[in-house]
Order: sequence, then structure tokens, then C-alpha cells
Amino acid sequence: MGVLNVGQRIDEQAEFEKVYKNAWADNANACAVQYAGTGALKTDFTRTGKRTRWGLLMDGWNSMIRYYKNNFSDGFRQVLL
Repeated sequence: MGVLNVGQRIDEQAEFEKVYKNAWADNANACAVQYAGTGALKTDFTRTGKRTRWGLLMDGWNSMIRYYKNNFSDGFRQVLL
């Protein structure tokens, strides 16, 4: 695909890895918002390879929002026609 030259290794391409991981996490967020109504969980790990306190806090927040939406405000999606 022309991303790497002959002899280059992917693990030596730090900038490409950063861009790729961020694009992957951004795509996960876009899909999660469409499906669940909130951003994706654990994107801090996807972006950096580490879990952070802020990421854990945001996952808890997103989980609470998902719980509320699924049980109290998303009923129209659950109606069988």
C-alpha cells in the first residue's frame, strides 16, 4: 500500500503508529455514538496503550449514560413493529 519503504518496520514508525491509533479510536467513538449513544469505552488504552484515571472516569460516565438511555429514554428503539 506504499505506507512503508522496503526494509522499514512498523514498530519503528512512531508517528504513523500514533496517527493510526488515534484514527482507530476516533472511528470507535463514531461507531459507538451511532450504536450506543456515547463514545467508545477504553479509548485511552487504544490511543496510548495504558489505562488512565481520566479514561476510567470517562468510561464510568459513559456507562452511566448508556444505562440511562437504554432503560429510560431509548424505548422507541425497543418497540417491536
